[in-house]
Amino acid sequence: MPSSCPECGSSNVVEDDLYSQRQWVCVDCGSVVSEGHLTTTLSEETQGIAVPYHASTEESKKPCRNLIVGYSRVRALCRILRLSTDMESAVVSLFGRAYNHPNFINVALTKKEILGGCCVLSVCRQCNWPVAMGTISYLLGVDNAALGAVNQEFTKALNIEVNTIGIMDMLESFCYDFKLGPQQVEEVFAEPPQRLVDRTSALVELAADAWIVTGRQPLPLLIAAVYLAWQSLNPMVRMKYTLIKFCKIGQAPEQSWRRSRDSIVKRLKELRDVLCKLGQALPWLRGGTVEPNTVVKLVDDILKNRRALLMRAVRNYEQQLQNETQTAQMTDSEPSNSKCSDSPSSETPELMGPDQAEYENDKEATDCQLPADHWSKSHLFLPPCVKSRKRQRVDAPQLEVTGDEDISDGEIESYIRSQDEIETYLKVRKKLKEA
Repeated sequence: MPSSCPECGSSNVVEDDLYSQRQWVCVDCGSVVSEGHLTTTLSEETQGIAVPYHASTEESKKPCRNLIVGYSRVRALCRILRLSTDMESAVVSLFGRAYNHPNFINVALTKKEILGGCCVLSVCRQCNWPVAMGTISYLLGVDNAALGAVNQEFTKALNIEVNTIGIMDMLESFCYDFKLGPQQVEEVFAEPPQRLVDRTSALVELAADAWIVTGRQPLPLLIAAVYLAWQSLNPMVRMKYTLIKFCKIGQAPEQSWRRSRDSIVKRLKELRDVLCKLGQALPWLRGGTVEPNTVVKLVDDILKNRRALLMRAVRNYEQQLQNETQTAQMTDSEPSNSKCSDSPSSETPELMGPDQAEYENDKEATDCQLPADHWSKSHLFLPPCVKSRKRQRVDAPQLEVTGDEDISDGEIESYIRSQDEIETYLKVRKKLKEA
């Protein structure tokens, strides 16, 4: 800004920006003291910073349409599972990383949708949120095997630390999914959620002591345990209701039991089998027969004395094996390896009810593969991998043909045409030429 006017010497100089460029005008005489520049001076240009053209015209890259749809799908999954806002933001951020990863850029849209489910599952595991892989696969409408394969590739590619969740961490939220409150169903079916959680937790702990939890998927076992817990809290009224009827009464999520109904039935039979073995060890029953259909009446007593009954049942089983061995030696009976009744389930037929006959018959072919002197014969409760050993695949023998093998006269004659074949061939050839 000029300090004074060069014409009149007045210091009353003001800025006038009425026109296209700035001007300094003297108020007293009206002369223009100085004018602005439309361009910069040489000194200003030498001190400035060069800006490239691509930087001055660059626009932020917008996400593609599939990525936008993926974000919407991931947010919908988070809200269905009732995740917090922070967890939802973490899932969206993780999905953006995974979507743009080199391993997942050129893949099918179905795999990218499964990738969103893997992101939800990973964040839930990191935040100890009880969500099973079966729930995610049902919401996405894909197979558990496909989700598991993509999840393994996802965790390896993004170097994500996997946090495992135990079945007890999922139990409480799973029990609350059943609509069995006093205000939701009739009084005869109603059960306070916390009471159902406590009874189910005790049954799951018993299943863990009997090796039923080992190597098993959590959802079928949880449904079977909740069903038995619900029956045992009012057995005289609820024994007649089947598993499917219970799931409909409690409005159980369909993804929990529709797809894995066969596995739930197997876990239910295994739990009842354990309860029958422990129920027979109750002192006041004096070794009487305990049926699987009515064993729920004894669940309360069994769970109160769980530790003592486990020890008593194992001790009784060992004593029974010892008595049978002594009897076999005295009577000089047939060797035990010629029979398939050496398994623990067959040596205690009084513990099996009619409902378990089909399940035991399914296991019979596998149990018979165990040798007669196998160590599992002397134990009452065993992991599934020991009780039902998988069959080893037998590959067909491959024929080694080198071309130098000897050829017999009969094989040579089989390749030579007979006289009748030659005549037939000539007749057919002649007719084809005439046609």
